[in-house]
Amino acid sequence: MLVEAASGLSVELDHRLRLPGRSQDRFDLYLPQPTPGLLIDLDREWTHGRPGSLERDTAKTMAALAAGLDMERIRSRGLPPVPVPGLAHHEAGPGVNPEDWAEAVGVVLRRRGLSWRQLTPPEVTAALTKGAQLWESTVAGPEVSAADVAPHLEEEFVANLTNPGKTPDRMPPGCNDVCLWRCRKPDCGYEWRAVLNSRALAGRGCRQCGHARVVAANSRPGPGESLAEVNLTMAAELIEVVDHPGWTAFDLLPTSNKTCQWRCPELHCRFEYPAPLNRGTGQSSGCSRCARRRTVAARVRPKPGKSLQDVHPAIASELLEVIDEPNLTAKELRPSSTKVCRWACSKPGCLGQWKATPDQRSRRGGTGKRCPVCHPPRKGRTQS
Repeated sequence: MLVEAASGLSVELDHRLRLPGRSQDRFDLYLPQPTPGLLIDLDREWTHGRPGSLERDTAKTMAALAAGLDMERIRSRGLPPVPVPGLAHHEAGPGVNPEDWAEAVGVVLRRRGLSWRQLTPPEVTAALTKGAQLWESTVAGPEVSAADVAPHLEEEFVANLTNPGKTPDRMPPGCNDVCLWRCRKPDCGYEWRAVLNSRALAGRGCRQCGHARVVAANSRPGPGESLAEVNLTMAAELIEVVDHPGWTAFDLLPTSNKTCQWRCPELHCRFEYPAPLNRGTGQSSGCSRCARRRTVAARVRPKPGKSLQDVHPAIASELLEVIDEPNLTAKELRPSSTKVCRWACSKPGCLGQWKATPDQRSRRGGTGKRCPVCHPPRKGRTQS
């Protein structure tokens, strides 16, 4: 629009030609008058500064000149000249100021003897307004965009990977551009790639949230399948489901792998601990503290034929009680046990009682710490 206003010539945008031996080429500007017309390419830095761009620009220019076309290139300041013999190097920018690029086109036209005048500020504003309206109607986007069909896509849109810079409001719902998306849920934020039409038309959303919904649906029990209905004992021990506050035993399958907080039902324990439900209902079930206590108790119990009663029956006959655990008997004690016990002498007429461990009593072949009445301690050698 600026070139038309300043030169008085008509300008075609995005002119397309098929040159010999090439697929269709696109030229940014085409001025059909004066005959035979002038092709102008505007080489912006962000599209023509990439690897291989110079080679492509050179091949395109040489093909156009070989076909007898009149062509000029205006390149962003800082880009290397296109190495084509006889091709003038024109610069504009850097940046995207339309007046700067239009002035570079004016330099080309003036060198060719064509008219060019300086526009007034109102004329510049009018030309840019007309250009913006043309952009909206022909380039900016379709009549019905993906954003019109699915407004939430604008919140989740990150980038167009196929056509960088193109947003959902400029793409039709059936567009097959691959885009990068980010889930709008604050607790998710998952990023994934998906074709636009799969989101705008097929309604597909965040894969991670979808997976979570499927898992949640599959983990809910049906009628008569919940923990509360299948295992009342375990349900009574449940305090809470750690990752799902508000869930109860009616919301859990007995085989669920969700971590729960439990309370031991034993009155002497009441220990609280976290554990997955499926571990609580498996072989390693129950309170970990009670399990350790049972393990320790099992380790101190003698093996068959190895108890104090079996190895030293005479000593076992003198056992009155295990002081800390009165319920234990000589059949449940190892000869090497360190539990303090109370003993009573088995000799007729002796009333001696004393404290000692089974280990102290069973030393030296069962002649360890004996009745202090029948076997008083020896006096020291220096004692008279």
